[in-house]
Amino acid sequence: MQVKGRVRQRGVELPLIISDHADWPELTGTLRATGAREIWITHGQESALMRWCELEGISARPLHILGFDDEEEAGA
Repeated sequence: MQVKGRVRQRGVELPLIISDHADWPELTGTLRATGAREIWITHGQESALMRWCELEGISARPLHILGFDDEEEAGA
């Protein structure tokens, strides 16, 4: 729900949320199949997926959800 709220704030027309728990070939295949011009990465191996997007010519950036990093640090 937090991601959907952030998407609405930025005026995105149709967000597609894909779990990063998918296998790499399925994840990248799905990203290719969508034809997305920009990918927002919320967690997981941000740098690896950002690099893959760069090589594919897809704009990508991490989308930091407010409070998410704070919760991880508190649980550590």
